[in-house]
Amino acid sequence: MTNTPVANTPSDSGRSILILGASRGIGQACALALARAGFSVGVACRRANDAKAVALEIEAIGGKALPITADVCVASDVQGAVAALVNAFGSLAGVVNNAGIVEPIGHLADTDPAAWGRLVQINIVGAYHGMRYALEAMPKGGVIVNLSSGAAASAMEGWSAYCASKAALAMMTRVAQLEYGQRGALIYGFRPGVVDTGMQVSIRASGINPVSQIKREALAPADQPAAGIAWLFTAKPADLAGLELDIWDAALRARMGLAAL
Repeated sequence: MTNTPVANTPSDSGRSILILGASRGIGQACALALARAGFSVGVACRRANDAKAVALEIEAIGGKALPITADVCVASDVQGAVAALVNAFGSLAGVVNNAGIVEPIGHLADTDPAAWGRLVQINIVGAYHGMRYALEAMPKGGVIVNLSSGAAASAMEGWSAYCASKAALAMMTRVAQLEYGQRGALIYGFRPGVVDTGMQVSIRASGINPVSQIKREALAPADQPAAGIAWLFTAKPADLAGLELDIWDAALRARMGLAAL
């Protein structure tokens, strides 16, 4: 990533975004992209050292960041993260629900029930917590971006938990927009494509389904979806609210200012 400085304009003051799951990969890239767009960023990670490290990266480019230790599975942690961000920066422009895992990977009857349930807690309940407390705190025009996946609509061998969780998240996005759209909320599901993250390491190691066969050099860098997510917070396209947005869609890429594939 480049060290492009943060844009400091008067309209940027008082805008803050909470990123849940910001320690690495897309979450980390989003934190930097949003800071460059002029937002103050709440960097929420399960480990305090991870949150501090990303916050220092943001501060190094002239941005404002608040490191927050939070487990998305714990409602009070997420509620506290939202409150901390509002106390620090005065307002909440929105939330990125990025926390998520893909394991257990394996045929359904071979998976560990505890691991299956843990994925559901992180991927669905964690996102619910982010939405629930953001909707309570955001002013009119607030934005929520839920990290979705093509797995929300396509069955993938070995991903029973992950596919089910992303399908559930897509429906939660639709329901929340139905309930809160008339109050000014803008809620998007965003499918980032196949990105070079730690999750892909686990997928390749599994050897299950075609995604595991994609070579690392063919994966997209995390700053591509991060740029798309930053666009959603700045452009706030009302016509896309409540939808599943796929970064591979040519028309969407054009609107976002991303290079054609």
